[in-house]
Amino acid sequence: MEIRGSVGIVTGAGRGAGRAIALALAGRGARVVLAARSRDDLERVAGEIRALGGEAEVVAGDVREEATAAALAARALEAYGRIDALVNNAGIGGYGPVETLTLETWRAVLDTNLTGAFLCSRAVLPAMRRQGSGHIIMMNSGAGKQGYANMAAYSASKFGLLGLAQALAQEVGDDGVKVCTITPGSILTEFAGRSGPRPGAKYLLPEDVAEAVVFLLAQSERAWTQEMSLWPFREP
Repeated sequence: MEIRGSVGIVTGAGRGAGRAIALALAGRGARVVLAARSRDDLERVAGEIRALGGEAEVVAGDVREEATAAALAARALEAYGRIDALVNNAGIGGYGPVETLTLETWRAVLDTNLTGAFLCSRAVLPAMRRQGSGHIIMMNSGAGKQGYANMAAYSASKFGLLGLAQALAQEVGDDGVKVCTITPGSILTEFAGRSGPRPGAKYLLPEDVAEAVVFLLAQSERAWTQEMSLWPFREP
């Protein structure tokens, strides 16, 4: 895909990896539609993009809501006429042993991390099918490959996300739509209340994840990376 001039939707774009992905795409000439719950965060990121000469639209809403997913696709089509990429990055944590984990927390994590990706993917597919091209990228986690104590809801959502990606890839590949999953290791962000790096620990930076997204979008149309494992190599 030629990134310059393309149109990308990024969920969870108000901070962390989502912000970095949006800036990386815009920095290479893509027009971006940003989604998150906080309008203030989104407007801040959109301001950064516009200050660099880029184009950005903002949709504040919860990806758990069908109306938000529909609004994202509609905004991209209204503003730019097409949808070339969707990065399903929005996600939340929810921690604690299964015995005491509340149903409210369980549902919030599954609905955000898994159902949100389903709704947004479903919303952009008609446009991508008409175009005969498109990319849907799911942001997974190491917890989606290995379950961990006190992370049952989060792990279940991410295991499910991998299954969604694999099934969807089989459905839409013949229509020219690539579905890819990025499985990163620990990212140095405020996610899960992380206040800073642990001494001696290795972390990815949000920009590392953004570069992985750019790589997948720019990959030859003859090639498809179904899943990318991205791990920290050195301390940040």
